[in-house]
Amino acid sequence: MTDVGTTKRRSMTPTRRLRLFEAHKGICCLCHEAIDGVREKWTIEHLRALGLGGEDVDDNCAPAHEDCRRIKDKDDVERIAKAKRVKQRHIGVQAAPKQKIKSAGFPVSQKSAARQTKIPLAPRALFKPIEETR
Repeated sequence: MTDVGTTKRRSMTPTRRLRLFEAHKGICCLCHEAIDGVREKWTIEHLRALGLGGEDVDDNCAPAHEDCRRIKDKDDVERIAKAKRVKQRHIGVQAAPKQKIKSAGFPVSQKSAARQTKIPLAPRALFKPIEETR
């Protein structure tokens, strides 16, 4: 069984990029079209994603158009997430139970204290009576 942990990535030196580009004759590993290295953005792509157990060796790397790589990476991210969920389920990893936050609470107001002890409060006037001035 291959571990779905991420493999450590080596540095992609200019020499290594050139070696891989020439080894694949400048053909995109994803769409199989020629890459115009001067006019098109391209990158080195891992054929099997590192997060899916791929190794960072030249046999697992090839040149790819930048646009093609983005499409593959989106699919790889979904597949890596699923592989991690399956592995967690397989080995019995469960999410930690959610705990309620216990707070110190707020100070008891006079109104609240009266409700708890059932002592009636004096009524408050909602407005001051208008004194007649003549």
